[in-house]
Amino acid sequence: GFTRKLVDQKIGYLLSKEPTFGTKNEEYRKLLTTTFDRGLLKKIKNVGKEAINKGIAYLYPYINELGNLSFMKFPSEQIIPFWGDNEHMEILSFLRVYTQSIYMNHEKVTQKKVEYYHPGGIKFFIMEVGKLIPDVPAGIEQNYHFTLNDKPYVWEKIPLIHFKYNEEEQPLIDSIKSLIDNYNLQASTNADLLVDIPKFIYKLVNYGGTDLAEFLSDLNKYMAVKLDQDGDVDKLQAEIQTEAVEKEIDRNRNAIYEFGRGVDTRDVNMRDASGVALKFRYSDLDIDCNILESEFQSSIEHMLWFIDHYLLMTEQGDFTDENVNIIFNRDIITAESEAIDNCEKSVGILDDKTIRENHPWYTEEVEERLEE
Repeated sequence: GFTRKLVDQKIGYLLSKEPTFGTKNEEYRKLLTTTFDRGLLKKIKNVGKEAINKGIAYLYPYINELGNLSFMKFPSEQIIPFWGDNEHMEILSFLRVYTQSIYMNHEKVTQKKVEYYHPGGIKFFIMEVGKLIPDVPAGIEQNYHFTLNDKPYVWEKIPLIHFKYNEEEQPLIDSIKSLIDNYNLQASTNADLLVDIPKFIYKLVNYGGTDLAEFLSDLNKYMAVKLDQDGDVDKLQAEIQTEAVEKEIDRNRNAIYEFGRGVDTRDVNMRDASGVALKFRYSDLDIDCNILESEFQSSIEHMLWFIDHYLLMTEQGDFTDENVNIIFNRDIITAESEAIDNCEKSVGILDDKTIRENHPWYTEEVEERLEE
């Protein structure tokens, strides 16, 4: 649960809003906006979640049945990349290993498929008894990466785009797993303690009944019990010592958000925090997302290479030399009253449009409405 919350925080903070593609070429900007539709943006968000959970994620560019450029998410555990450098920036070739269920002689059989993507095309294999056998139904080998209008093409780059969570390709869980395990252990132990220890124990002196069952029956039915001469009933209260466990649980929770670089929304001090205090609370999340953003900017630039060459092949324009500034619009909680007050104080110092753009309620529709 902690891991999921931290992952959702990072994705919601950095990738929930549509990115802005800054370019002076208006035609190119419209084509990019069309390409990065809601479906592709959702796929990039899912890739971001996989990158945080697994350290690295992959998108595969291909041409679909309609002749349009599409991107498919390959599960990270299926990919074995062969890197061309120590920084893991360029992929020379890669293997995709996955299982597929087929029917042979009316029986369901699971096969391990192996696809080798190299600069000249794709080779297809089946793994059987530790050996690679050419996959005849898949075509054994194709000397192209895709077809467009029934014409085969080979990408100049290996068709695989990697998205890293960080330079080390280390998933988030590596940093906090031991803390979460300890939190769950302490919480479970504390819960067991509260269940197992009875609230009190009856102490009977010279009880006048025959057995304990009769005692409990009389107590429940008549709210009274029979006692012999000099008899007595007392109660022994069990002292439940859970304070130390609760402190350990709180320490673990704080450490999980500290090393997971997230925001603990249970913190009561956030409710009426000022703008400066909110920025401070978000500082760890901001640092982690800065690293994630730099990795994703590099990856989306790699995506743009395939998009530009597809637009060139389909005669929609040559934009291979166009510069694009990729801006991720973050979704952060702000103290709106402070932001609006600062906008008012900036009148006469900054131009009106800059002030509007920094207003918490600003959207691009504002400009159109002002014109109306």
